[in-house]
Amino acid sequence: MKVIFPVMGAENISVSYMVTVCKSLGHSVKVAFDRALFDDKQYFSIGFLAKLFDKKQQVIEGIIKEKPDVIALSVFSDNYQWSLDLVRRVKEKYQDFVTVWGGIHPTSVPEEVIQRDEVDFLIEGDGELPMTKLLHALENGKKFKDIPNLWFKKDGEVHPGKHVFLNDGPNFPVPDKQVFESFIPIEEYYLTVTNKGCIQKCSFCSENFKFDYESELREGPFIREKSVSAVIDELREMKQKYNLKYVDIKNNVLSGSNKWIKEFCEKYPKQVGLPFRVMVQPLQLQTDYAFLLKKANCHHVQMGIESFNPKVRKEVLLRDETTEQVIKALDNLEKAGINFSADLILGLPGESEEDLIFALKTLSPRKHLIRASIFWLQYAPKVDITNQALKQGFIGEKEEELINKGLQDNYLSTGSAMEAERKRILKTYHIMFRLLPIVPHKIMMWFLDSGVYRVFRYLPFQIAFIIAIDVFVSYVRKDYYAKWIMKWYVKQVVKNIFGRTKFISS
Repeated sequence: MKVIFPVMGAENISVSYMVTVCKSLGHSVKVAFDRALFDDKQYFSIGFLAKLFDKKQQVIEGIIKEKPDVIALSVFSDNYQWSLDLVRRVKEKYQDFVTVWGGIHPTSVPEEVIQRDEVDFLIEGDGELPMTKLLHALENGKKFKDIPNLWFKKDGEVHPGKHVFLNDGPNFPVPDKQVFESFIPIEEYYLTVTNKGCIQKCSFCSENFKFDYESELREGPFIREKSVSAVIDELREMKQKYNLKYVDIKNNVLSGSNKWIKEFCEKYPKQVGLPFRVMVQPLQLQTDYAFLLKKANCHHVQMGIESFNPKVRKEVLLRDETTEQVIKALDNLEKAGINFSADLILGLPGESEEDLIFALKTLSPRKHLIRASIFWLQYAPKVDITNQALKQGFIGEKEEELINKGLQDNYLSTGSAMEAERKRILKTYHIMFRLLPIVPHKIMMWFLDSGVYRVFRYLPFQIAFIIAIDVFVSYVRKDYYAKWIMKWYVKQVVKNIFGRTKFISS
């Protein structure tokens, strides 16, 4: 069968894995790629530029020209409306296909998604096995009712899927990069994941929902990992194929096992050796982890702190670490000499300006801090922080309905709904966090103690200013990942202007 995966904004690693699975069964698979410049839900969101550079119609025309049997979509809340719109517009001119919807958003609110006219089939949870069985059934005229985790409609009636936990974590395949070669300079930035799940269930994260979703059926730990040998084999293969320069292991954490981490950090520099980037949790950095990463040629650690308010961290975010442990993690990164970024969330209920000032003062003296990454609070469907907000009256049923329909701002703009004055105040702190890696500690302390920083509250075009600082910081602090994104963005803009953008993979 001919399958097309529409993707927007950036490489979707879930699609890369699904393409591998579909190709292994002999299906023809392509990606339809909408760069969605300045509205990609990943990096920049600037409305008037998004309209100016919009090429979605060309993506749709490319899909129609391919005449697929199946359009398969990996959907999260931020691209849900984009996906609905794309399918609607394709169907206006071509109807000889079915749609298959998977990903965290359909899994979280299947009752909402399956009702849409644009949706024929919906897969809950991990999609590899249900997708292979569905394609087989479609190709051979078989029934769908016995396919696990598959929702479908027949004669106007919705047939919910039988909820089954599919524990394929250790066996998920090498991602197919060929379908993204036309869109992503893979040799400069290799994206992969090596596990599923997480060591925690933070209230704002999709893993929070998935932990509870799987809990009744799951046997064993929430985090499932590929073996170190399988990871090393993948990276060696791709290094040889693409002459890679940089690896980004985009797990929630590199591993939940100290044994796995030690084995990886021993084998990786000998057999792969490329600079790499990982995400970590502060509790993991209480001993020698940072030093192991440094010896393994780790180039950048992204650490999720989210808040320095202990009550907010524990009661709102459901995080276990103390402020003292967060500071110790920062100290260990400094001692190991690893460049790192600190993730923080703005707009958290219960967090005060004093908390943000404390965060700025705590991070300011860190010489290896190359970025304070700011994420605005976004209420995702069916996670604890959304449930808390409903119970406490921060949001109501109308807001919940918008959340379930993916009709709120993405986390890199201004997140969930807030009053205008509070947004302006928080944008002031957004600017200060962006300035942290380039402003000397004494000057930053003077800014904060004197209150001079409040002048940014009245700055016009705050978002444009934040973007300008971001670009400057990325180059001054030699942030490889951020520089790569910006260089790639500029190239995409130029291609867009001169009509050289490609929309369908080879």
